Amino acid sequence: MKRGRFIIFISSAILNIVLLYFLFSKSENIDRTAYWHPFELNSNLNLRSIVSDGYKFASMPCGQVQYTKQIADTIIQYEVEIDCKKYKGKYKREFFTEEVEMEDFSESNSNNTVETWEEEIAKNKYYPWKLNEIKNCYQEINWRIYTVNFGENLDLEKVRDFIYEKDGNIIMENWNKETGGDAIVYYRDNSIYFSVNISKEEFTKNNKTWVFKIIRTIPYLDSEKKRKNTEQQKKRDKYYE
Repeated sequence: MKRGRFIIFISSAILNIVLLYFLFSKSENIDRTAYWHPFELNSNLNLRSIVSDGYKFASMPCGQVQYTKQIADTIIQYEVEIDCKKYKGKYKREFFTEEVEMEDFSESNSNNTVETWEEEIAKNKYYPWKLNEIKNCYQEINWRIYTVNFGENLDLEKVRDFIYEKDGNIIMENWNKETGGDAIVYYRDNSIYFSVNISKEEFTKNNKTWVFKIIRTIPYLDSEKKRKNTEQQKKRDKYYE
């Protein structure tokens, strides 16, 4: 009898350990793959996952940090947001009445070495952030820009074949071979609609070609991601109200 109870006790302990392991390791098993497919999206991307996949800092227009990766005639670009604010209390607007002295960047600072962002990336691939400084911060990758270079001459049949080969379904077309245009594509695997565009623009420097482009927000494809975003937005709203 005692032996039977001992076996039950050990079995129960092992089962509890296994359950705790899967519970606390759940966050580490999140799929953060940055898909190369034009119609596959992942709302669980973060800065570390895209940088590990070869994406590099490209630009920061109006503070919107962009990371890109290019393979052959395809470029994918993500917009990354990192928010480290705690949003405790209420936002207090500060008004400055005194004149603020501007730092002199003339001769006194002319000998200082100012690094370019390319040089910064050589030392820190997560530029303009450092990974250890943002590990507990809220992260969002909301936008993806997908572009493919179709060459100097527009062949719409080639564009259609590209979409069909990727399992996309063209719902509506509004384009022609002279001016390009738009189409609506439905992708059954994730039930998402995509607005695609064909236009002649500069894919590489001083070289205008016909470019297939999808500019799209990344929807929250799981309830946990949506919950975290809602909580973060409530904190912001309460702080600034």
